[in-house]
Amino acid sequence: MNKKAMFMTRLFLLLFLISHVCLAADAKKTTGDQKTEARAIMDGVYDSFVKVIPYVYSDEKNGGLLLKDSQQKVELLKNLTDISDYFKSARHVEYFQRPGFRPSLETINHHMDDTIRSVKNDNFAFAQKRMKALTALCISCHSQLSESASQNAFGTAINKAKRETFDSDFAYANYLFLVRRFSDSEKYFDLAIEKALKENQEHELYSSLRKEISIHTKIAFNVKQGNQMIARFEKDSRLPPLAKSSLMSWKKSLNKWKSFNPKKVKSIDRFIKTYLAPLESEKGQTAGGEHDVTLLVASGVLSKYLNDHPKTPLAPEILYWLSIAERRLSNTYFFSLSDLYLKDCIKLYPKSRFAKKCYTEYAENIEFGYSGSSGTDIPVEEKQELERLKGYLK
Repeated sequence: MNKKAMFMTRLFLLLFLISHVCLAADAKKTTGDQKTEARAIMDGVYDSFVKVIPYVYSDEKNGGLLLKDSQQKVELLKNLTDISDYFKSARHVEYFQRPGFRPSLETINHHMDDTIRSVKNDNFAFAQKRMKALTALCISCHSQLSESASQNAFGTAINKAKRETFDSDFAYANYLFLVRRFSDSEKYFDLAIEKALKENQEHELYSSLRKEISIHTKIAFNVKQGNQMIARFEKDSRLPPLAKSSLMSWKKSLNKWKSFNPKKVKSIDRFIKTYLAPLESEKGQTAGGEHDVTLLVASGVLSKYLNDHPKTPLAPEILYWLSIAERRLSNTYFFSLSDLYLKDCIKLYPKSRFAKKCYTEYAENIEFGYSGSSGTDIPVEEKQELERLKGYLK
């Protein structure tokens, strides 16, 4: 296994180990027995997922091997089913039924059912995408935890995980990022960037820069520190043109947010109309990165508002815009939750005018995702999912 694969393997396992604590965090009435049961369930998930990892990050050739070796397919299905069964046996904490936390256990269960169905139908490419998306469910949980909850949730994991147990500064930085030790993670991302510049490792370079800017926009919102981060690297002659261009774009955008204070947002409706609605007409143009900072800030503001106001009538609209932000940012900042936000928008708020917009967005994403030089080839199970979601609309 090469170094990159080893890192992704360890990172994925850490995500699953960490995510089980989310089931108990912030739930004041959770008993010791429930916590013990949750840990036992996630230990089972961990044991089964170890055996699934080779398929999660393999290339398409390994997917073809499943068709040639029926025993491998049987083994993969067994482990995916075990993971699904463990999740279904978990006791879900009411706190995570809030719209901002759905992706939740219920979502994971539906997600696993679809994944298993895809493997059974020999649609490995689709199953692989779903297995990768599981990481997003974990990130969605613990990136939204309050500071007190995150300290309780990640304390044990933080104490056990030291730098020497990771293959690289990049791997350790990502771990610290996931457990919300943002100041420490930035230090190690800086080290990873220096190494990436020396060794021309573009993946680690871009990923590290993007994680750092996300800390200072979506997560902590500190324009001053964001500009300080950019200043550390913007004049480095080793920077590839695209990286330099991204830094300049972020710097320009950050300056527009200098007087903004997310804690003083009194009207989320006005916030959406001011910062996001203008992007509606140029939604397809956000891929250039010029709106990254706006989307990151908006994603942080909307997520927090939805968690603080789970019964807001603006929930479907917020889910729609969170989806739009995730769609652009997923491949470069986080794993995508875009489709899951759209599904919740449709299922939870079918009477909302945004439900139809969410369905249209989801259908277009699916059509685009399965279009190629040979035309559009949407899997049967995804067509069935489209029909199921359409049935919710009023």
